[in-house]
Amino acid sequence: MAHNLLFEVVADLAARLELPEPIVEFGSMQVEEGQPNDLRPLFAGRRFIGTDMREGPGVDRVEDLRGLRFADGEVGTAVCLDTLEHCADPMAAARELHRVVSPRGGICVISSVMLIGIHAYPSDYWRFTPEGFKVLLADFDEVDVAGMGDPSAPFFVFGLAVRGRPLGLRLVELPSLAAAQRTYELSEGKIKIGPFRYSLRELAAVLARQLPRAVGQRVRARWRQIVGSGEA
Repeated sequence: MAHNLLFEVVADLAARLELPEPIVEFGSMQVEEGQPNDLRPLFAGRRFIGTDMREGPGVDRVEDLRGLRFADGEVGTAVCLDTLEHCADPMAAARELHRVVSPRGGICVISSVMLIGIHAYPSDYWRFTPEGFKVLLADFDEVDVAGMGDPSAPFFVFGLAVRGRPLGLRLVELPSLAAAQRTYELSEGKIKIGPFRYSLRELAAVLARQLPRAVGQRVRARWRQIVGSGEA
């Protein structure tokens, strides 16, 4: 779902904003097959450069977000989706994104997961709140952020920032993001547990995976208590 939503959000932005060239994706490696993780079809006929920290599908050139080889203001639109959590120094990465984005109307689009398990592509370091994204993008002239899911613990966080012009758009107004939020809030036929929404089948699958682990942890903890107290 994350990749579907990301693709749709970028499609909405491309339809509603002037996204100047070159359009550079930072973190463009298409890691998982069968997902809409190739943004090129959204920018057919336009200059698009895919970059990542290593070579692979979808990567035109290797770049390190902490020290990009682009010149100051060389990038028209920077797109960095679900990548900053895998960067060891996201603050340095954010400074670099600001540096390379054009001061004459350049745009930066970022996203990250928040309420999701650790996943290594190749490493996973951070989670960001919407306020955290505001800090990362603070050097831009105008910033908007939004979360998808429970406001107190969103599943995904998005950020949009510009240099040298008004933004003129709020992320929550995008049809894709608004529809995803409505679907989450309605959760028809699903059981609500904290920020999570499960169908009966999904809940049964989660319990089947997690109950043995939880019971095992309790048994081991109790056994350590017994051994430590000398009851055994």
